[in-house]
Amino acid sequence: MKVVQTLVPEELHRKIVEIARREKKTIKEVVREALEEWVIWKSSLEDDSFLSFEPIDFGVETDSSKLEALIYGESRDDDIR
Repeated sequence: MKVVQTLVPEELHRKIVEIARREKKTIKEVVREALEEWVIWKSSLEDDSFLSFEPIDFGVETDSSKLEALIYGESRDDDIR
């Protein structure tokens, strides 16, 4: 195990203490859980194959100039002007 020390803003410390009291845990337990959850969340984002897709060129020309009108309707252009 490694020891990690850091400074946190007073407001964050208050919230951690409040959560620890409510859950009947030590500050150390609450912070350790938070770090574990953050690492799991962060790792899953990096490993998410959907987010790391590279665009594929299918050789088909597309015209996106009318996309907003299709999605929002023709009146959307009138509202912007």
